[in-house]
Amino acid sequence: ANTNNFKIGDEVFGETGLVFSSNAEYVCMPTDGVILHKPSYLTFEEAAPICDGALTSFNFLKDLGKIKAGQKVLINGASGGLGVAAIQIAKYMGAIVTGVCSTRNIALVQSLGADKVIDYTKNDFTKKTETYDIIYDTIGSSSYSKCKNVLSQNGIYMSPVLNMTLLFNMTTTSIFGKKKAIFQATGMRPASDLKKMLVKLLSSFQQKKIKTIIDKRYSLDDAIKAHKYVDTGRKRGNVVLLTDN
Repeated sequence: ANTNNFKIGDEVFGETGLVFSSNAEYVCMPTDGVILHKPSYLTFEEAAPICDGALTSFNFLKDLGKIKAGQKVLINGASGGLGVAAIQIAKYMGAIVTGVCSTRNIALVQSLGADKVIDYTKNDFTKKTETYDIIYDTIGSSSYSKCKNVLSQNGIYMSPVLNMTLLFNMTTTSIFGKKKAIFQATGMRPASDLKKMLVKLLSSFQQKKIKTIIDKRYSLDDAIKAHKYVDTGRKRGNVVLLTDN
């Protein structure tokens, strides 16, 4: 069978996509799926989360947002898995980045390169006078309507969290006005597209322009605890599960 240059013993990483999944030690993957050789400069812990936060944020900022150097970008949920990747990607692409997070995560967001940090427990960025070319709402806690007044003339509000309000805003802004609301399910893009994006991302990781932020590590036996921790909404970066191998 055609194994697309994969052989027994190869170290690989990837994602199963939008299928019914579970936490497991082994998984079957099609060779033309989203699976790549793991580079030697990344551990498995560092490589696994790339297919979630970094890949989604790269898709939104680069492909959907058409981010350009010098643009002002605000990232809501800046300390989460998508947020920590988005800060680094946006900075790597030359943007002026504002991160929105809670008080306890300000230092982390600053350490990743954010030019400004807004503590949402003290200030509402939608009530400020500063405007942004891109607002990337990684957690879907805001909305296009709330953000409209702080978008630049051709500004974009985008979120990977779909709801009826965002769906309505996408439809209306596609017809009227210059400001836009955008959503896309990154995992539904063709595997070939996702693999090309991952290759570009790996180059940034190799250059140490982007790094994986890991909050907690759990054993596979403690998967329930890991999910409960993620559900608290207080994780910083990524949570990984480890096997004994």
